Amino acid sequence: MDRLSIRDGRIAFDQQGEGDTELVLVHGFQNDRSAWDPFVARTDRDRFRVTRFDLVGCGGSSATGAWSRCTIDEYALDLLTICDELRLVAPIIVGHSLGGGTALGAALRAPDRFAALVLVAPVSTTGLDFLRDDAFEALAHPTPAQQRELARAAFRRTPPADELEALMAVIAKATPEHIEGAARSMHDFRCQGDLAALKPPALLVCGDRDRHVPLRNHLATWQAIPRCGLQVYADVGHVPFVETPDAFARDVLHFIDGVVRTPPGR
Repeated sequence: MDRLSIRDGRIAFDQQGEGDTELVLVHGFQNDRSAWDPFVARTDRDRFRVTRFDLVGCGGSSATGAWSRCTIDEYALDLLTICDELRLVAPIIVGHSLGGGTALGAALRAPDRFAALVLVAPVSTTGLDFLRDDAFEALAHPTPAQQRELARAAFRRTPPADELEALMAVIAKATPEHIEGAARSMHDFRCQGDLAALKPPALLVCGDRDRHVPLRNHLATWQAIPRCGLQVYADVGHVPFVETPDAFARDVLHFIDGVVRTPPGR
């Protein structure tokens, strides 16, 4: 693990591989970069250089005293700054859930910065229009029991006990500021009307049994993005790279093959 000082935070990150194609992986709500282990294990280190990092308030990155530092807008600025500081040329961004919203926010700010986007069960681009007010309170200020319930709901089938406990240990590191700031910004993330301006080719990947973001919201996001592919897995929940890792890696790497063979603008 390395650390990078950007803006007002210390970011924990790691890089693996020696390839010419840059992949940047952005994790989801209350998680950290270890969430991507199944995907990273299936990438060719001679072909890719994979960069992954912990969002502020998560994992090994610094905490903050204000929830306003842990929003999609702030994380999008962090993503752009990290790419600049590490001199990542035309990276492909793979973002899950909150990380998908972060990728979208960064691409809307800097339309020519990324070679492509892979949006994995991204946050709804019409806000949390499917969530009741009392459910939002549990999302923004959860009890430990509510955090466990949310983690279990991410999967179509509950993972083995040891894997669930490992996930809960990661979730326990997420700060209250991250949880509140991310929840508030997901609630207000209404950018669907702006998505037509996106320039990079994109792929949206999701499961048809996602209990965190309804399939209809994913399909609406997909339809709003120009040149966006779609991969929907049957009987899979919110975390396809964990629930069906081989198929996920195959399909995402196939998409990346097309991007690398046909650079944007050609």
